[in-house]
Amino acid sequence: MKRCTFILPDAGPINSLWVADQLELLLAIDMSIVVVDAVYDELTSDLSYLKDREVKAFIDGNRPPFIVADTDIGVMERSKREIGHKPKKNAGELAMVDFITSEDGLGRYLSSDEPVAILFEDAGLRIFNKPPNLHLISTVAFLRGLEQVGVIASAGDIIHEMLNPSKPGRRPQDARKFTDLPNGVDDQAAIGSSWKP
Repeated sequence: MKRCTFILPDAGPINSLWVADQLELLLAIDMSIVVVDAVYDELTSDLSYLKDREVKAFIDGNRPPFIVADTDIGVMERSKREIGHKPKKNAGELAMVDFITSEDGLGRYLSSDEPVAILFEDAGLRIFNKPPNLHLISTVAFLRGLEQVGVIASAGDIIHEMLNPSKPGRRPQDARKFTDLPNGVDDQAAIGSSWKP
């Protein structure tokens, strides 16, 4: 089993971990974590909002292991914002598609024989002709795996907190929705892959 590079093409996992006050679990895996640029921008664009401030401080304060990967969509949207235009509402989703389908995006990481794991929540994430070194894992499965290896005591408790926010600064509208309960998706790469610490 080879260790993976972790890729976050979707804001969902970070939003969910923030809701449960568990962002530091991303550091427990001790791996490089690539965040798509438009997703980073989406997560950190409104510094008047506690979530955006805390996520920005967390990612910026942990480089490495965090790497922010540029996409054509992300670069274009940042240029527009610099001259006062509002970003597209779906810029994150467009950048995710750009990253996943681009040779300069996901293709750059898949070009080696090393496994790559995509951590996702977006039900719209589709990978066609899944390469043999691509591992897919959802937030729920990520937490279940951390529980299996003893990094956390209870995945269920954290998932409950994500679904029913009670931590300071979290609002009812921050509650997460999961379509993969109870176990999540942990689809290993055909060549054999491991993300667990």
